[in-house]
Amino acid sequence: MASTEPSPRIAVVGSYNVGLTMVVPRFPTPGETVLGDSFAEGPGGKGSNQAIGVARLGGEATFVGQVGDDSYADDAFALWDREGVDATHVTRNPETHTGVGFVIVSEDGENEITVAPGANDALDAAAIDAASSEFAGVDALLCQLEVGDEPIEAAVRTASAAGADVVLNPAPARELPAAVLERVDYLTPNQNEARLMLGLDPDADRDDESVAADLRALGVDTVVMTRGAAGALVVTDGGIEAVDSFDVDVVDTTGAGDSFNAALAVALSEGLPIGRATRFACAAGALATTAAEVIPGLPDRETVAALVGE
Repeated sequence: MASTEPSPRIAVVGSYNVGLTMVVPRFPTPGETVLGDSFAEGPGGKGSNQAIGVARLGGEATFVGQVGDDSYADDAFALWDREGVDATHVTRNPETHTGVGFVIVSEDGENEITVAPGANDALDAAAIDAASSEFAGVDALLCQLEVGDEPIEAAVRTASAAGADVVLNPAPARELPAAVLERVDYLTPNQNEARLMLGLDPDADRDDESVAADLRALGVDTVVMTRGAAGALVVTDGGIEAVDSFDVDVVDTTGAGDSFNAALAVALSEGLPIGRATRFACAAGALATTAAEVIPGLPDRETVAALVGE
């Protein structure tokens, strides 16, 4: 896919979290202390990840979110500066902390995760309204669900009224108000998230095509369902298209969804039809699995283009 001029402008509304991960020989029982084998700390949060993904793929990324007034926030602004993400509309909240996730991983690969959302939970419609001038000039809005309904609804309403495409990645999945879904141009759940949004069990025995059709009946224009190594399913008024993924050496699948969504927003903003845009996104998602941890795995434009063959 050839780059276009000017670069697409994409606003990303969502979360920033710091991930604190410890590997242990086994999980402790209540009241027990277990010595860990290793510890790692790194940036995360779906909103921040996707904004960085957009920037690496050649888009002009603006991130709208909230952090605490602490050293983790300092690290976040330094990260966004290095990656070329405009963080002008990220606010510091002195009344709470930057979002933090604690992950304990046992040596057999199981994990236990706790999250303290902190400033992500405090993001509200007022913060979105303060950034409203930004939405007026963007090609697309990209959102996820690690923040509350209020800021998502405000962002979707404002961006839609300004004529931007609205891309909503419903992760983690929850049922959403009609006021949001009716303004979504592209909904991008994985197979489990799609079912959860309909109030079904995540492994409900329903074919993906009918699940996507039911999501469109809620008011969504287009559903792009990711299916892991099987690629993606695109469901529109014009029909159903299956898009294959790419064969790569998988190391860590953690950031695949964030990379996919960033790439889809960039490709759509550059005017690619949904089938080609989804293929580009599948390539970016696949490449993200070839490196350990999310940020190191987010690919640049040249790497994705080479895999797609354009």
